[in-house]
Amino acid sequence: MSTYQRTGKRIFFFTVFFMAVLLFVGKGNVQAKRKSVALNKTTVTAYKGMAPVKLKVKNVKKGKNIIWFSSKSSVAEVSQDGTVTFHKKGNAIVQAKVGKKTLKCIVSVCSKKAYKAVEKAKKFHSARNMSYSQGNRMGKRSVDCSSFCGRCYLPQGITMGGSTSWCNTAAGMALWSTKKGKVVANSGVSIGKKKLLPGDLVFYKKGYNGRYKNIYHVEIFVGYEWRNNQLVGYTMSSITGNYPSILKRDYTSRKGRVAQIARPAQ
Repeated sequence: MSTYQRTGKRIFFFTVFFMAVLLFVGKGNVQAKRKSVALNKTTVTAYKGMAPVKLKVKNVKKGKNIIWFSSKSSVAEVSQDGTVTFHKKGNAIVQAKVGKKTLKCIVSVCSKKAYKAVEKAKKFHSARNMSYSQGNRMGKRSVDCSSFCGRCYLPQGITMGGSTSWCNTAAGMALWSTKKGKVVANSGVSIGKKKLLPGDLVFYKKGYNGRYKNIYHVEIFVGYEWRNNQLVGYTMSSITGNYPSILKRDYTSRKGRVAQIARPAQ
């Protein structure tokens, strides 16, 4: 092979390599440009008087006009820089309109005690080291459904018919809620109506067990999230047969078995 041919071959390979690099970089730039605008938060749980939360639109062109509004300003008010202020208990959807696109964030405002109870539930859930036990339900690493929910509220001074060292049963908590006027519903409520607040206790019935309203199980409502642009509500509880025993579940999957919903910290 002549020197001329070898030089031509090198030039050819370098040209192909250079074009491949350009193609790869160009593809990466296209993918980067395809990042859609989105909110930095799509769900916020707060309590009245809590410090405002700043919502931001990501991947938006600098100087792009953003219009902010709230479905219920009496609950959660949003300024035109995305700052959300919490006024009273309830649920509101804060929206940011960017061009033809509307971004949503569900804002739930509950009592401070309920907020702390939910934070406690999430801490239990994230620890992932709790076992289900009825015999040792007040143990350091074991709970059943009622002691889990009860221990979320104990630090807030709410015993729900139990004591500071012993949590009431699910049926006992439901009865206490009725006597104290804490009941907000006597059956499952639609998530779409946004009636549930973080910290609410959801009591479930099954068959006949001789207990109050045939209640056998309780879960704590921890809030809403968006799934495929639909609002979903989630509960947490300790479930037998699982380890870790504390699970996060879609509330609507068992809505038909709800016997009562209570708000211990109103």
